[in-house]
Amino acid sequence: MAEERLIDDDKDKKYRIRKNADGEDELYIVSSDDEEDGDAAYLVPEIEEDDEEAAALTPEELAERERERAEAEAAKLAAIENYTSKAKELFAAEDFDEAAYAATQALELKGDDGELFCLKLRAVTKNFTDFSRVADCKSAAVGVKEFAGDGQKAELCEVSKPAEELLASLDKEVEELKKENDEKKSERREFFVAKRKKALIFNILTALPFVACLTVTLCFANIMFANLDYTNQIVTFVFAGLSGVFFIATLVSLRNLWKCQRNVTLNEKNSSTKLGREYEEKKAEYELISFVVSCFKGSL
Repeated sequence: MAEERLIDDDKDKKYRIRKNADGEDELYIVSSDDEEDGDAAYLVPEIEEDDEEAAALTPEELAERERERAEAEAAKLAAIENYTSKAKELFAAEDFDEAAYAATQALELKGDDGELFCLKLRAVTKNFTDFSRVADCKSAAVGVKEFAGDGQKAELCEVSKPAEELLASLDKEVEELKKENDEKKSERREFFVAKRKKALIFNILTALPFVACLTVTLCFANIMFANLDYTNQIVTFVFAGLSGVFFIATLVSLRNLWKCQRNVTLNEKNSSTKLGREYEEKKAEYELISFVVSCFKGSL
């Protein structure tokens, strides 16, 4: 119990290392006079309870590790400041691609900086005039939504007028393209469905005779040698030949039916026509810009 009280009394005191009379390292409690003494070796760093690595280090190694960590942190902060300053300078010079790259480098070191995400968003969109870098636009917008403050988002609202104008233009264009695309689809659908109906009828007209001839062939094949006048054999061979003819016709009609059905299916896909692809591209661009704007405008 006395030992526990002694530890409790000393837990907030500072320690240093010095050489004793035998030349060995020893710990001693730092007094107020020692704190002012510049010749003391160094303070023993505090060790976190879950720092298993520190438990295996000597005091000298532990102090060296802390020094290296401090130097690494200082170098990291200097690199962030350097990339941030460079990004701002490049953006001011309207070198948007390089500004976006510098901002990205800074964010890799400090990923929770709202100002950097705002700068990157403006750079990758060329001040909200170009949204062709889809992935970069989305990642920067998400960063703005999560880390930017209300003031920073308000500033983006003030400079995002080009994006709002582009949205208004795209809204009208997408609506017109959708209407035209739907009309073309409807025209083609009527034509392709009619062809599929004819192909289905033709397929039925070839399949039914094939089944009938095949059935007759099998029936007479069982009694092919019942008569000595070869009548059953002749009937068997005739209907077997007809079965072959109608089988080939059925295969041809099935292939034609498959092609007609494929045209009906493709007609419903926007990616199968130039107009449909243009509509999808404009729609995707509209949705992207809407998402980007909502990340700083919708949360105010």
